[in-house]
Amino acid sequence: MHCVKAIVRSAGSVFPLTLLLLLSPASAEAAVQTFQELALDVVEIIDTATITLIVFALVVYFWGMAINIPHFGGEKGGEKQKAFFFWGLLVLFVMVSIWGIIQLLQNTLFGDNPFDPATGAPAVTQCDAFGRCD
Repeated sequence: MHCVKAIVRSAGSVFPLTLLLLLSPASAEAAVQTFQELALDVVEIIDTATITLIVFALVVYFWGMAINIPHFGGEKGGEKQKAFFFWGLLVLFVMVSIWGIIQLLQNTLFGDNPFDPATGAPAVTQCDAFGRCD
């Protein structure tokens, strides 16, 4: 029994070291080489975080609605609950429409869409012979 405990204890300290050594070449291969790759990775992380926050906000908003609907008609705090519902909808609207707001600002400040808001890379527009662009 003592031998089994010693083996388990030593395996517990060897496994993380082995995992670290095996993942080192993979992390070196996946390292960014240019500033553009780094910027695209940061934009991807921010996009993922934004979507996660939107989903979390929707869950919290609907959870709050489900909890507070039975108390909605009461005299005490009814106006406060209405204000929370209104401001919650307004915040959710802004969170969902942020990409459109950024696109509007880009078009206003920089002209005809020099950057794709999803990736941050320069946008490429294709025009046909008649001047119609995608």
